Amino acid sequence: MNAARSVLSALLTAPLLLTACASGPQADAPPAPVLQAQITWGQRDAGEHPYVGTLLFVQNGVGYYSCTGTLLSPTVMLTAGHCVEEGGNENDVTYVSFAEDPLATRSQYGTTSEWLEEEWILATDVVPHPNYDDYAAFPDTYDIGLVILSEAVAMETYGELSPLGYFGTTSQARLKAQLFESVGYGAQAWKPATSNKPIPDEYARYKGQQRFIGVGSSITGTQSVKFTNNPGNGNGGGGTCFGDSGGPTFLNDTNIIAAITSFGVTANCKGNDYSFRLDTALAQDFITPYLP
Repeated sequence: MNAARSVLSALLTAPLLLTACASGPQADAPPAPVLQAQITWGQRDAGEHPYVGTLLFVQNGVGYYSCTGTLLSPTVMLTAGHCVEEGGNENDVTYVSFAEDPLATRSQYGTTSEWLEEEWILATDVVPHPNYDDYAAFPDTYDIGLVILSEAVAMETYGELSPLGYFGTTSQARLKAQLFESVGYGAQAWKPATSNKPIPDEYARYKGQQRFIGVGSSITGTQSVKFTNNPGNGNGGGGTCFGDSGGPTFLNDTNIIAAITSFGVTANCKGNDYSFRLDTALAQDFITPYLP
């Protein structure tokens, strides 16, 4: 199943621009997922999640794409499968930053390459799930990947994996009462090309609260979970958008990652979010061999 990807461009002198493209679903097929990337209607993270960072990378000679990820250890970062592989090819190059506002230092350098080399951490390897295949087995997405950093990043704490079976063993009432917090560097809003409504274009770490909708549907399958997107329209809620891909959805006020941002079914980052579950043996069996 084809899916859209976000691209960061005009990094040299122009304002940050997020673009995306998508192909429509085939007849009688589930909606084609639109890969999500910045927190909508959220607020600046203000240092709450320093172990959440952003990726800039080149895939198949094209870049820079942007995603979000979470440090699980000093050198292992969790992200989405589509953030480290495209069309069967792993990223050509991947840089990572944990700055809340990565562009703050851009003007100090003559070229984007100099800025990346001096201010960002180069990845030594990226590892998509072995079964990730651009959503070919949808609703089984296998949309999970890891980024291995070239240098250790010391933090007081790191992201932790959800307890196994969390979404399957927790009551529906408790899941619907639980607040979840998504964090990412993606677009804070999106609009149709025909709209004149101004939108923010800040490339920074944001957070926003979401609520559980469900698992086990024809779209979530056994690997994804459905969350609200844009609840409250700026009055206390949030959602994900282009650039938040791979970013964590925490159990609120904890460092426990319940899922990672994976895809949506609308092109303007509204409706609902679909995130890859971390409470499954499939996810944790992939991750744990890479951890200390």
